[in-house]
Amino acid sequence: MKEHPVEQAIRGLLVFQTNDGEGEYYAVGKNGVSRIEATTKSGMHADIPYIRVWEGEHCIAEFCQHNIVGVYFQKPESEQP
Repeated sequence: MKEHPVEQAIRGLLVFQTNDGEGEYYAVGKNGVSRIEATTKSGMHADIPYIRVWEGEHCIAEFCQHNIVGVYFQKPESEQP
């Protein structure tokens, strides 16, 4: 059983935020980001969710949940305009 399963499509990821409100934010469809997906690692950290950021077929960033400020999920299709 996974502790923190992430099954929804991810639309954005806030990695850090300063006291001035500045931060590093990745969003699907912006600055070349083609997808953001949840993944896991094998071994000692197998139960910690990781998030990968993709630009086309190239992974440009990977973060474990402990280094993420926020994950923004896609609304269900039934709620989209």
